[in-house]
Amino acid sequence: MATAGKPITCRAAVVWEVGQQYSIEKVEGDVPKKGEVRVKLASVGICHSDLHAQMGYEENHPFPTILGHEGAGIVESVGEDVERFKPGDLIVFTFESYCGDCDLCQSPKAKNCRKTTRNSFHRDGTSRVSAKGKALSQLNALGLFSEYTVTSQYNITKVNPAADPKILCLAGCCLPTGYGAAVNAGKVTPGSTCAVWGLGGVGMCVIMGCHDSGASKIIGIDPNPKKFQLAEGFGATHFLNPKEVTSVPETLSQMCKVGVDYCFVSVGNLSAMEEAFNSSHPYWGKTIIIGLGETGATVNVGVWDLLYGRQLMGTRYGSYKAVRDIPELVEKVVSGQIQLEKLITHRLPLDKINEGFELMKTGESLRSIIDFDLKE
Repeated sequence: MATAGKPITCRAAVVWEVGQQYSIEKVEGDVPKKGEVRVKLASVGICHSDLHAQMGYEENHPFPTILGHEGAGIVESVGEDVERFKPGDLIVFTFESYCGDCDLCQSPKAKNCRKTTRNSFHRDGTSRVSAKGKALSQLNALGLFSEYTVTSQYNITKVNPAADPKILCLAGCCLPTGYGAAVNAGKVTPGSTCAVWGLGGVGMCVIMGCHDSGASKIIGIDPNPKKFQLAEGFGATHFLNPKEVTSVPETLSQMCKVGVDYCFVSVGNLSAMEEAFNSSHPYWGKTIIIGLGETGATVNVGVWDLLYGRQLMGTRYGSYKAVRDIPELVEKVVSGQIQLEKLITHRLPLDKINEGFELMKTGESLRSIIDFDLKE
């Protein structure tokens, strides 16, 4: 491409200070360094994880910053020693790296990578984008609320070019996080009962995973009954509005004969996490925590409950090795087995990003995405 080897000036949504709204700015993106790629964005999802960083819930996140971690795009140029990608490749971003060489990548037990940076800068400690003379941090060393971004070759994965880049952003976080929570972390079994707290995008993907795993009863729990019909389309069989019952655990016990086999919490609500644990079957119930809490947040569970058989676990990225496994998930999207487009309720230009976050906070949207123009 004509821009290869040159800095790029483009638009990005910048948060200058913790708690502030997004400001659309002209930013300068660097040329990719050794082992890096520069990507033109096609679509980026608006996720609660971005809100956590924006509001300072993620301890020590550096500002000013470009957030955004769930996206897809087209490789624009590559740096030195990048052999797995070339300009024009359709890719999905992953916020967890996969180098394939470190002890964590090689272990079947771990889903992390030693080459993942945890400070929202690149491995050399610097940024690849700046505005008004200031270096900007990039959430997960991605920073996808931008027309272009530079990231490590270990944080993107090449996918089937037949996939639609305008919906593919959800394959970077929402889909694997929810779907994998059911099939990988929970290991839902045929004929089992499942309950899902929170019917946002991730919760809907949990429902899909439970359905595809053969669960016989899938209960969607949400205070917004407008989401129930859509959840039914993804495989939910029953619904519960927590505002309409005295006790969610007691109600679920009646619905599932003593308790639920698998409880999934896709919201960052500590009371919901404890409620789910207490709703699980007392002798074999498994509760899987997906939603984020503030740094250092804890939940209270009974030791005797654990001794008698209840299990509590968390999952990050749906327990996938994302770079390695997301292409297989995308094949399910291409084949029509997974219909990502049904999760998208709002498509917005970058200029409307603050509106997109309001839609998410009020629960009006299931998943809003920022839609970029690939023709520019």
